[in-house]
Amino acid sequence: MLLHRLADGRWATGAPPPPRLGVPPVTAAVQIDACPVCNGAWFDAGELNLLAGETTNLEQTLAPESKSSTRGCPRGCGMLRERALPGQIRTPVDHCSFCGGIWLDGHERHKLAKSTTREGQQERGKRIARRGVIWVAQILTQLPVEVENPASGTPWVVITMLVSFLAMFVAQVLGIVDLGDCVPGRGGLPTGDLCLAPVAGALLDQWHNLGIAALWQGTWYTLATHWLLHGSWAHLLGNCYFLYIFGDNVEHLFGRKRFILFFLVAAVAGGLGEVLLTKNTIGPIVGASGGIAGVMAAYLWCFPRNKLFQVVLFIQLKLPAWVYLFVWIGFQAVMGLFETENASVAWFAHIFGFAAGAAMTPIILAARRREVAKTVQVPASEYRTSPA
Repeated sequence: MLLHRLADGRWATGAPPPPRLGVPPVTAAVQIDACPVCNGAWFDAGELNLLAGETTNLEQTLAPESKSSTRGCPRGCGMLRERALPGQIRTPVDHCSFCGGIWLDGHERHKLAKSTTREGQQERGKRIARRGVIWVAQILTQLPVEVENPASGTPWVVITMLVSFLAMFVAQVLGIVDLGDCVPGRGGLPTGDLCLAPVAGALLDQWHNLGIAALWQGTWYTLATHWLLHGSWAHLLGNCYFLYIFGDNVEHLFGRKRFILFFLVAAVAGGLGEVLLTKNTIGPIVGASGGIAGVMAAYLWCFPRNKLFQVVLFIQLKLPAWVYLFVWIGFQAVMGLFETENASVAWFAHIFGFAAGAAMTPIILAARRREVAKTVQVPASEYRTSPA
């Protein structure tokens, strides 16, 4: 990751622009080694001080006491040592006693940037004002708000999905796509020509009558299409919101192709779980909630320490993502247990989609780490034992 410092002292990402007449020149540039999987970064000796400013000598404030780390030095010096940064962040950082480099995990990078960089300190007032605006909005909507976890790049897959949701809902409003086509008739087969939403009772009847042939002679294909449809504007907007706040980071981490496949599998798993367990066997199952629940599980796995704002009894709480998401999935499980035949929410789609996402995430992350490992090159040097 290449950073350059502007004339006003702020740091910007990317290569320094070429000199232009009347434009203040770039005063400094530094390249840090960032991991696209965990968002951690390696800082060679002096780079942290440069980013924090000349008046801040962060590297000299490292506590002399240390203990062994499980992470090795990327420069090949041996194992790193965990040292505290008093007054800056609570968690220890990994420091190399030979080359002086420092490894920061993703959440440590954000906290240190807030407390030490000029832009992080100057934006405190803006953050307070923004939090007030968010509180008012949350009072009205009761939706969670991501505190800080900006995506690196444009989440094109997520945006394409949002546009697809909107287009399909407009088609529903105009009558081009009609859920009435999914009303089951003889043998559980739909009475209409264009059925895109599964009906639990109908699919089970098809399986009973046709056996495994129901997979291609019946409407089991709707498990792969129902996530494009929504029951109301509120349903649509709620799903779009959750997909965007959780999906942009997961898409960047997984890559576009993997993210598409991941979402589809979670959506199908969610739909299947709803078909098998719901008590509402006559209503069409619509919504992207199963796929989104899978994305939320991936977010929980990958960014458990990221903070979310949530208003409870008019009080705005700043919760770790793992707290919010564990409470969320627990609520889905409880509501699923007490579901009635008139249920209008696909609780089991949420649960099964979340479970599918949790199962797939470590597999995808392992593949991403292997990809990154193939592209990383460090100077070869003799392995040494780091001093205590």
